[in-house]
Amino acid sequence: MDIYLLQNVAMILITAVIVLLIFNKLKLPTMIGLFITGIVIGHVINDTSMISTLSELGVVFLLFIIGLEFSIEKFSAIKHYALFGGILQVSLTTILVTLLGLGLGLVLNSAIFLGFLVAFSSTAIVMKIMQQKHLNHSVQGRVTLGILIFQDIAAIVVILITPLLGGQSIELHTFPELLIKLIGVAILIVIGAKWFIPLALKDAAKTKNRDLFMLLTLFICMGTTFATSLIGIGPELGAFLAGLLISNTEYSHQTLGYIQPFQDVFMSLFFISIGLMVNLHLFIYNIGIILALTTIILLIKFAATLLTGIVLKLPNKISISIAILLSQIGEFSFVLAREGMTYGLMTQRFFSIFLGVSILTMSVSPFLQKFTPQITKLLSKSSYFQEEGELKTLPEELTEAQPIKDHVILVGMGRVGKQMTKACNQFNVPILAVDMNPIVVEQQQNLGVPIIYGNASNENVLKQLRVTSAQCIVISASTYEGTLNTIDAARRLNPDIHIIVRTKYLKNIEEVIEAGADEVIPKEFETSILMFTRIMDYYNKDMDEIADAVNDLRSDNYDAFRSVSSEDVSAYLSNSFTEVELDSLRVYNDAHISDFPFEKNNLTVTSVIRDNSTIIYIDEKFQFLEDDIILFTGLRHDINKFFEDIEF
Repeated sequence: MDIYLLQNVAMILITAVIVLLIFNKLKLPTMIGLFITGIVIGHVINDTSMISTLSELGVVFLLFIIGLEFSIEKFSAIKHYALFGGILQVSLTTILVTLLGLGLGLVLNSAIFLGFLVAFSSTAIVMKIMQQKHLNHSVQGRVTLGILIFQDIAAIVVILITPLLGGQSIELHTFPELLIKLIGVAILIVIGAKWFIPLALKDAAKTKNRDLFMLLTLFICMGTTFATSLIGIGPELGAFLAGLLISNTEYSHQTLGYIQPFQDVFMSLFFISIGLMVNLHLFIYNIGIILALTTIILLIKFAATLLTGIVLKLPNKISISIAILLSQIGEFSFVLAREGMTYGLMTQRFFSIFLGVSILTMSVSPFLQKFTPQITKLLSKSSYFQEEGELKTLPEELTEAQPIKDHVILVGMGRVGKQMTKACNQFNVPILAVDMNPIVVEQQQNLGVPIIYGNASNENVLKQLRVTSAQCIVISASTYEGTLNTIDAARRLNPDIHIIVRTKYLKNIEEVIEAGADEVIPKEFETSILMFTRIMDYYNKDMDEIADAVNDLRSDNYDAFRSVSSEDVSAYLSNSFTEVELDSLRVYNDAHISDFPFEKNNLTVTSVIRDNSTIIYIDEKFQFLEDDIILFTGLRHDINKFFEDIEF
């Protein structure tokens, strides 16, 4: 590998780490730190083409994720705000900024282009703020999302018409060829969305091979982007279409979880690359102009969005909140700005000033959001806001939206998950479920169970399950490592959630509780309890007395059994109830039943616990496997003699 490349990468990473550590200590937004990292690196590294190339992948993944999160149902519920509100907000901002551009001496094409640049807000920043403030399902959150969706689609359209603003003419003789290509792509998209992609993802999911599923989703993203680029459609639109193809499948949430780390890394490089483009000398030299333009643009965007909220007849408090959320210039504007440079719509000097203004608007957004109550209070002193705020009511379509909360999350839809579903439904307890088996997910969805496909240890999947507003999470189907990861993720996202875990063995209880679980139910012990109750019932023992003994054993999270081996569990259970006792033995190597002196010592094998099942039909040819637990009954002196006989 090129040592020079390694040197540059190492320098970028260590600079970013140092800057972000400082910003984290100062509790400043990470994005500002990434911009500053780019500015610093720009003065140290001469060749920054590698960073710029990688940063373009950040935009591709961002568009892919936007496509993934695009839901026809969500869009339909807020279509009035997404379409009418989005058109009004983008149009008002574009017109006002265009007039500002003309006043600054720009030609009409460049002024219109500047209007487009400023009209778009930062999806990344706004969504992050809404997640931190838990605004995603609030009224302002839903309306803001609708406008952002429109902006994202409009940004793709602007990318396509930018060459026309730059003076590029449309060659009519190429139109039929382009039309054929577009029709071909549309047909492929329809076929892919309806048959190929769902089936391919389903087959990949069946294998439960994480690498295979992740590589397939990356191929869909990059393959679609490459295909659209071949016919002259920008990679941004291709990535959006790729996400759209997966968004309507049940695999979108898990795909988002796999892609999110790539997007985070490349978007970080994208913001660093923006800092690289900043000419520090020009920035300092024009600092007065930049600060003035930043203030004017913040006011223009605030006013345009506030007016949009008023036209939509939203309460003024909500309109002000939305206006503050959308007041910054977005990351798409950087992509458009570079396109504008290519087509001569921006000079180098104005490009540098625009970058400075954009970075400042993005940087102040988190701070402005914190002052939303104060700004609302200040504006409420106006007679208009005061009177209208009392008269306006919330639109009906928004008041009906009640996101699920105080629910139970079921991880795994096996036997326990299905029983929990029935029990919760019987007592009207809301649930959301998740499973990694696509066939199970499909079956349960057909039965009306609210279930998604995904790995619950993935934060994006847990967020889709509304973990932050859930009361309880029951983990009953996962690998042991996956269980620990799910506990960790759930506890980080919702520190107050009650976590109940079903695990195989008693030996895991301590570690699972230390990982953050509130209650642990070991299957190994519960099976022994079940066998114990059956045997005691066979001997006509009093069931109330048996129930008291079982409850005593279950108390204190099985403390009585944490320090003993599984071989001792059944001996505790049968104490003082009958002369015939129940005991257990763990098998450490594969063996035949004849290898153990059960018959010689007048003992009866009642069952074998193996993995997730209990085997009760044991004959003379039975073969034991490693880690089997054998349950057997007999008199105590015969059991003692048995253990003496098997000691080697």
